[in-house]
Amino acid sequence: MTVSRRLADFLVNGRTDGIPDEVLHETARLLLNQLKASVGATRHPAIRILHDWATTENAGRGAHVHWFGTETSPQAAAMVNGALYEVLDFHDTYIPCFMHAVSAVLPAVLALAEVRGSSGRDFLTALALGIEAELAVATILMPTGYYRGNVPAGLTGGVGAAAACSVLAGLETDRVVHALGIAMCSAFGLYASVGSMTLSYITGATARSGLSAFQLAERGLTAPATAFEGDRGMFQAHCDEDRAKIDGVLDAMGKPWRLLGQTYKVVPTETITHGPVQCALALLAQAQGRTVERMTFKVNDLVQKIADERRERFGNPSSESEACFDLRHCAAAAWLHGRFTTAETAADCYTDPQVLALRDRIELMSDPARPTFEGCSLEVRFSDGSILFHNVDNFLGTPGARLPDAMLGDLLGQYASGVLPDGRAAHVVNAVWNLESAPDLSALVNLLRTD
Repeated sequence: MTVSRRLADFLVNGRTDGIPDEVLHETARLLLNQLKASVGATRHPAIRILHDWATTENAGRGAHVHWFGTETSPQAAAMVNGALYEVLDFHDTYIPCFMHAVSAVLPAVLALAEVRGSSGRDFLTALALGIEAELAVATILMPTGYYRGNVPAGLTGGVGAAAACSVLAGLETDRVVHALGIAMCSAFGLYASVGSMTLSYITGATARSGLSAFQLAERGLTAPATAFEGDRGMFQAHCDEDRAKIDGVLDAMGKPWRLLGQTYKVVPTETITHGPVQCALALLAQAQGRTVERMTFKVNDLVQKIADERRERFGNPSSESEACFDLRHCAAAAWLHGRFTTAETAADCYTDPQVLALRDRIELMSDPARPTFEGCSLEVRFSDGSILFHNVDNFLGTPGARLPDAMLGDLLGQYASGVLPDGRAAHVVNAVWNLESAPDLSALVNLLRTD
């Protein structure tokens, strides 16, 4: 039993047997989260470039680009929608693998569901199974796949996308095996892209690649049977993990479902910054106008290393993307503005002398007691000698501090303000919650436009 075959059996059995109601609901939450993450991104320069590419360089119709309402080919729609989910870094995170598991899977299977007229339940089932297969592959490859310099979702998103599309189309097992193998052999994405437009492109291209893998396998294109575990296969090429992990991870698929461990973001910045921003906003309410002398965060060791490496590489932020991935900038902007939104990554904020000055007074210290990113602590020392302290073990949105359904809908409404017509966001939320009983995706897709 090869890895591809075991994954394919899980997918085909899941399609036949169905998936638990709680998994279907969580999958709808993940869909809503991606819509929240993308609704405010249409003006981003990277998205404008990709949308222009989609409308001028691609023939075909049948699928739509979110919020623009543009009809284009499924391939082009998957590309742009994947980038839309990624570009503000406001999407999901599966913290154990340092990855955004939904952003490449969803646009591929959504485009396929749209052109094939699939039911809402079939779409959600395929999305859930695709994400779960992707997370199994990522769990095997991480963390050393990440340490080698790969974008985790770039490596595994195509596998998840091919898996989800294969489930939705009802491919028989042998062709599912080939779809997964094609995706494994064509995985890509370098972590050097972080802080640039290229990161959002990688997510979109990964979605497109996974859709292509499915389409080619459906037509009979074959892949090596041991694309994952074979000599010079995906495992050897992309990680330094112990091969003994493979059986245990695959045996545990759906027991419990890994997608139930996703983290949701309440502010538009990367995951490692959420604890610091939450701490800063909590202490700001107690500061009473005092002048900050120094802010000291105690964080997971990897968080400190990442933030310090980016400070050395970027210097002061010079773009929205660099600001978003600069922990010190995000914490300083949140403190001075009393919030963190997309406005805090704009040029007038990341070039603000006050923000830059406070950013330079922020220190990060490695805390051996922090095994992951979910928590951190903050000590603020003021110029009058007084000190405030705050600790967060699980920032809001992590599995340990679950984001309520209602708040997830409210976040979509917040970021849709001024983008969508009044009242449209509420209709989008209702369409997502009712998708399980929808005969197809047309009602939802028709709402995902700004006119």
